[in-house]
Amino acid sequence: MIARPLTAIGNAANLPSPIPAISWHNTEPVDLARFRPGDTPPLGPESPWTRDMARCRRQRFWKDHMIQLTHHPRRSQIALCLGLAFVFAQGFSPRTAIAAEPTKLTVSYAQKTVDFLPLLMAEDAGYFKQHNLDITVRYLPAQEGIPALITDQVQAAGIGGADVVSGAAQGVKLKLVLTLTPVYPFQFWAQPKYASAAKLKGQRVAITSTTGSLYAGTLLALKALHLKTTDVSITPMGAVTNVNSALLAGSVAAAASHPPVTYKFKQAGLLDLVDLAKEHLPSVSAGIWFPDSYIKAHPDVVQAVVDAVLQTLNREKTDRAFVESEITKHLNVNNKAELDFTYEFYTKEVLTPGPMPQAAEVQANIDALSAKNPRVRTLNAADMIDQSFINKAEKGGMVTH
Repeated sequence: MIARPLTAIGNAANLPSPIPAISWHNTEPVDLARFRPGDTPPLGPESPWTRDMARCRRQRFWKDHMIQLTHHPRRSQIALCLGLAFVFAQGFSPRTAIAAEPTKLTVSYAQKTVDFLPLLMAEDAGYFKQHNLDITVRYLPAQEGIPALITDQVQAAGIGGADVVSGAAQGVKLKLVLTLTPVYPFQFWAQPKYASAAKLKGQRVAITSTTGSLYAGTLLALKALHLKTTDVSITPMGAVTNVNSALLAGSVAAAASHPPVTYKFKQAGLLDLVDLAKEHLPSVSAGIWFPDSYIKAHPDVVQAVVDAVLQTLNREKTDRAFVESEITKHLNVNNKAELDFTYEFYTKEVLTPGPMPQAAEVQANIDALSAKNPRVRTLNAADMIDQSFINKAEKGGMVTH
């Protein structure tokens, strides 16, 4: 066999330079300067010169084609389209390739009670993050939470229905998307020396405010005792913790409340005169509300919030240890008997109706306040709820019964 000079495959030393030498099978790039016109390399299947010559041919082929693409824009566009088509055919998409930024919003809650604990539990368990939400959960009493909603300082609020009804009578447009506490959870407790309707007359009865769910529950308890609000001295005290402390200290005669503090009421010898929780009377004692405008503009965000809280409610029914650890963390309850008492009360007495917003629950709040505030009578309870988000979650298997 006669060896041919390298010039038979072209002058490698004069190959175009804009494109660098291409490495093949992770080998080092070929030093093209090694080859000179007229060189006669030793041949043979294992000869390094033979392998280098083959690599030169491959490099020359790819350089020629890349130069053609570089000098023909339309060919470049075709090549790009073909490449993207291949990428998408492998199961990639812009959504999976570039993760969407989490949606930021602030959600308030009106009282430091177990009723609103699912919002904090969803944050602690990472359920909001799982739904691509960056949520700040903050405490704001209802009197501050509703104005914050109107001014977009918060985008959603955990509030009782009575507060929302009072705001709606003044033109505030909110919708209930998920009910956290669908019944009146209150028990009406009194000091032993005032443990009858007759003895309560003229005495101080503590409430949080004259618009909240606790106030509505107090009105129902007084009605059950055949008492009018004018028969007692209704005393607003702000936070529910102030109400509880006042009753334990003996500075008021009676008050409505619920676990965990009612465990201490019982231990202190206070008497339960009316148990509204056992009656399972419908009420939005706690719920998640969004402004109408936000729901219309961001329905996907509202759905994500609902789905995350539903995960929490599902876990609340089955994971006692997690729930009790959250009660300890956020409500500073450490007594195991008190924790068990609270867990049993909520899972068996409060959560059974489910999270679907119901017009009857809102109507109960309207009815409770209508005597004091005639303007609420004109409200349509059905216009204040939105069941679509729970319905969608149910179809996706998010709601357990």
